[in-house]
Amino acid sequence: MQATSVRMYRQLVPGLTNVTNRLRYYSFYCWVVKGWGVIRHADNLHEWRLFIRKAEALFALACEAYSPNTGGLAGSDWARLQLIVLADEQFDLRPHTNKPGENNQYLMAKGGNFGQFYVRSMQDADFLTPTTGVPIVSDTGRQLARAFEDAVGEVVITKLINAIMDGVLQGSSLYAMGEAIHPSNLKEGTTEMDMLREFLWRSDNSSSSVARRTSAWLLLDLSRKNVPIRDTLAIRNALYQGRTGDSMPYQPGGTQIQRWRAYQANELCHISLEALLNGMAQILNEDDFAMEPDELANKVICKAVSPSTKNQIWEKWATQATGESHDEEALSTIICEGLRRFNERSGDPALLQSAILLLRLLWQKWRTDNDLKSEISKHAVRKHCSLTGVLDTLIEHQTASVKDAISAVLRRHVIAEHLAIAGIKLSSSGKFTYRFMLEDGTISNGLIAEYGFTNPRLTNLANFIADAKLINVDGTLTEIGTKLLDETQPA
Repeated sequence: MQATSVRMYRQLVPGLTNVTNRLRYYSFYCWVVKGWGVIRHADNLHEWRLFIRKAEALFALACEAYSPNTGGLAGSDWARLQLIVLADEQFDLRPHTNKPGENNQYLMAKGGNFGQFYVRSMQDADFLTPTTGVPIVSDTGRQLARAFEDAVGEVVITKLINAIMDGVLQGSSLYAMGEAIHPSNLKEGTTEMDMLREFLWRSDNSSSSVARRTSAWLLLDLSRKNVPIRDTLAIRNALYQGRTGDSMPYQPGGTQIQRWRAYQANELCHISLEALLNGMAQILNEDDFAMEPDELANKVICKAVSPSTKNQIWEKWATQATGESHDEEALSTIICEGLRRFNERSGDPALLQSAILLLRLLWQKWRTDNDLKSEISKHAVRKHCSLTGVLDTLIEHQTASVKDAISAVLRRHVIAEHLAIAGIKLSSSGKFTYRFMLEDGTISNGLIAEYGFTNPRLTNLANFIADAKLINVDGTLTEIGTKLLDETQPA
């Protein structure tokens, strides 16, 4: 079910990831790749890696020298340590960059931050030409590289090139370099800013451009309605509930908000089942003996619901009105807190009850919404790995008792699916992810773990919006942010 959510948010915010942290890296990397082609023009992957690693280390060092504790920089922890003792003397980058994959480097990743996290996104955005070897800039990437040079200025560009080529620099030059290249210092009126904004707000009708532009539009629109752009939980709730934090209706139109709503609905089901999975693992630990799936499911249900409730018919019980304290937002808060404190809370009856009540609310709201169920199903590897599958199981058992309906969900969507997915991971990668074992029809050896919502790239989308100066530091919209918002309609 987690994989279904991941597939959904990849389509909602394409062209960036949870580790492409700052917008200006796109122009900086285009400049570095273009520079390699001009200076070296060699298809030597090892030499290229040394080149990009020196460039990245220099970028982090300079930006930290200019503005300490800058967020989203690859190698920033390393850079801060070096700056403690660097002063103004000469600094050699090479001992910190020329041993890819080893300890005591600015980053261990052989291809650097670029190779590990940015290549695919920059290819998707048409800044790089797809290749399996040394990267090559596209025509658009070449234009962006030139725009970076023009924005930074010839003096600083020369210092950057010399430092990357020689591997050494003067500490006294770092502040000026950092001021010129810092990701927060994109300049208004430059081609670089225009091109990076165009990437974020691209006006063509390709599916990725429309999705990225509309998700950015929704964040800006919610920010104008006083929903903090960096409060991802508030953003999630506003998109899902169709109302802002002050309970004002939020229905901007378009289909993208429906996709976000489907994503969050699947996420709510996801955390409910995670809480129940931990609950089963905890019971196995407490009882310290193997039990059949039905017995284990029944023990979880008995912890979560009263005897009178578990014998009611699911359809009758699940369609009853619930109080405000049992809305999705309140229940998900309880569940997420319990998942964070899994060592203390996994067997907590209140947590397990909240998980079942949340499933009940999801069934109430979405069981007949075929559009939402279809949207989720498009991204599921198997039907059972999604909210759609859970809803269909509950519909199939709607005339059964609460105990039997929930037991069917636990057997099919928690026990069976967990074992199937863990088996696939073990056979394909050798990674052991089992949270319990099945042998001779009985389950044993429960292992609790920390779970939670997936990360749908909203934090980095907000970073990109801020870097593009569409919002101010206080979250209010800039003039250009307001103009883009007013001139565009959500898709």
